This record gives sequence, structure tokens and C-alpha cells, in this order.
Amino acid sequence: GNLTRDPELHFAPTGTAVVRTGLAVERPKVAGNWAGERVTEFYELTIFNTLGEHVAESLGKGYRVVVNGNAEIEKWTDDQGQERTTKRILANAIGPDLRWATVTVTRAVRKGAPVDEAPVPSGADDEEPF
Repeated sequence: GNLTRDPELHFAPTGTAVVRTGLAVERPKVAGNWAGERVTEFYELTIFNTLGEHVAESLGKGYRVVVNGNAEIEKWTDDQGQERTTKRILANAIGPDLRWATVTVTRAVRKGAPVDEAPVPSGADDEEPF
């Protein structure tokens, strides 16, 4: 799907990073008929911890992404008494859809790790990997 707004990074009182953004997913109205009419579904996307921080630093509104996570449906009543439904995905993994973009991957350094223990990007040394 596509991100519908820039990811918003917040921190819970416990210090946990929480990122919220929106996701629009287009699918065929009739299963498997991509040439026909399409339907767009909207989801609230929530991402926690380091993954959330990386999303906030790396992705923005309009980016085409691939998301793996747990879907939830929340039903609630608004101030006018109308029944509402929010579709939510709690993301376990997210990244750019490489059909629509190219990326340069930079390995994240673990917090608190000494600089000499930072991961070495693949291809950065001269030795054969196998």
C-alpha cells in the first residue's frame, strides 16, 4: 500500500517509541480481476520500538510499502452517535516496495554498542563471503 501521511514519532511514558501513520491499500473489487474496478481500503498503521524509529527516519507520505503485521478492527461510536470502524495494523515488519523504488540499505548501529562492534555493511571488506 501507500503511506497516506508522514509517520508521526512519539514516545510512551515508558520510553517506548510509537509511530503512527496511515496506509491505503488498493485491491480489485472482484477477486483476481485487476483490469476491472478497484477498491481502496484505509488502515491506521502502528509501529513500535526501533522499527518505528527507522520508519520515521526513512519513509514518508506517498511511499509504496510492504507491511507484515497483525490486523485489528475497532468499532466505536462518535460524538454524534454514529457507529464507526477503524481498521488497524500493528506492524511487525515494514519496508519500501522495490517494484516502485530503489534503496540503499544502511545497517543500524545498536544503541550502546561500541563503535568498533558496529555491523559492517556487506561488501565493505575484501574477503570472499564463503
